[in-house]
Amino acid sequence: MEILYGSKGIDNFIETTLGEGIIAVDSPHYYRLRILEENDIPGLIRPVVSQLDGRPTLKFNTCSCYVLDRLFLRIKPDGGFLGVIMQQLENLLRRIRAFLLDPDDVVLKPEYMFYNWGEKSLKLLYIPGYGVNIKLQLKSFLEYVMRIFDHRDEAGVRYMYGMYDLICEDTFSIEDFSYNGLPADGSGTQCYSPSLMETPIDIDGVNYDEKQHPEKVAKQSEIKDVVGCTKTGESNKKPITKLVPLTNGALKEIVLSKFDEMILVGRGKRETDYRIPTTQISRVHACIYLRGNDIYVEDRESTNGTFINSVRLEPLKQELINVGDIINFANEEFFAV
Repeated sequence: MEILYGSKGIDNFIETTLGEGIIAVDSPHYYRLRILEENDIPGLIRPVVSQLDGRPTLKFNTCSCYVLDRLFLRIKPDGGFLGVIMQQLENLLRRIRAFLLDPDDVVLKPEYMFYNWGEKSLKLLYIPGYGVNIKLQLKSFLEYVMRIFDHRDEAGVRYMYGMYDLICEDTFSIEDFSYNGLPADGSGTQCYSPSLMETPIDIDGVNYDEKQHPEKVAKQSEIKDVVGCTKTGESNKKPITKLVPLTNGALKEIVLSKFDEMILVGRGKRETDYRIPTTQISRVHACIYLRGNDIYVEDRESTNGTFINSVRLEPLKQELINVGDIINFANEEFFAV
């Protein structure tokens, strides 16, 4: 089964064609396909289903998300962020069971897993007939994370390997998915289980006790710095240093320190300071204004638009961007860091 990336207009999507047997009315996959079409299941990207040569084709719009493995190239995961991912994954697998869907049809390859910054949520593909054992997929995912994990986070390392040991057990099932890591002092207070802290501080779904684990609260503050928010959800003052491309049309980062007051972005060779040579980009598509620590983006009446966190900008109106925002020039996505 091939899973392919594609784009049309301003939309990025993933497309896959299912086997012929899936459309048979007596096939369990047929039921699962109908469930996907008719329900918005939190944590799953709802596909558009069409027919190609008598075989169902699923198209998943990923425009408002970015790929998890690309995120991990920019942000080294630690226990706090892994805890967020694993808890959301656990909740999703329980929802899938409630809809009588097969967990083995969830795709847990990092190159096909997505994260929506606006919603702070994991977004996954469900493909009827994918059929890869969910336990093996979870094991492979954690083995991938182990290679890139921030091993300076000692409690996070214990959490990660504890979760891995749990999944490797012969008796493992989704019903006993949760694992609670212990702090270095062995006091028995769970570090990464958000539901069990006595006096929790909630930071994007991961709770820590400020008195007992100030280092964990500080670590989560670092994660909040990366995504550009304070504890109250307001934008912080950390300056943006560059815009990192998340799609393939633009191959280089936009390093803001290399420019003075403004950066013209577009397809034109002579008219722009930063060129994106794809057909969806207008000759002069947008302008980035640099004003001290504040960065503004303006759409220059482009054909396919400029977006901040999936919201299309009004032409010729400057909008402030913050660390963690996703900026789209047509279908080309950039991550503000």
